[in-house]
Amino acid sequence: MAEKEVELGEEGAGNKGKKGLLWIVILLVLVFAGAGAAAAWFFLSGGGEEETGEEGPAERHYHGLEPMTVNIDGPGRIRYLRLELSVVTTDPEVIEALERHMPAVRNDVLGLLGEKHYDDLNTRDGKESLAEELREAIAEILEERDAPHDVEAVRFNELVMQ
Repeated sequence: MAEKEVELGEEGAGNKGKKGLLWIVILLVLVFAGAGAAAAWFFLSGGGEEETGEEGPAERHYHGLEPMTVNIDGPGRIRYLRLELSVVTTDPEVIEALERHMPAVRNDVLGLLGEKHYDDLNTRDGKESLAEELREAIAEILEERDAPHDVEAVRFNELVMQ
């Protein structure tokens, strides 16, 4: 009889240990689910930051010009410059003005490019300087025509010298 009691006692203790472990697992699952839900709410609701009314950086608009080829001065034989560029602005009205005044823009850009020398454009500084000159020239053309002229930058899509 004593053996039966010992056996029953051990079984009862085993069931209590299994039930305790089950409760711990359930509790951990609930804690992790709650933490996940809290994290999702926090990140999806804006991270708890108050909106200050400040906007992020303005959207940039790019407008590509058709490729241009001009003769440039250089050592030895005749040199060519083939250039394709994009105008960068934050004002969509500048893009409309560019399209409206494209013949004047292309004429002045071609004239400016034709004055360049091969050696001046063969360096990174020379190309950056050219981009700034083109930006200023395009903005000036638009300004002379009472059009929006907030040109942020000029980027080269293609620049080949031969």
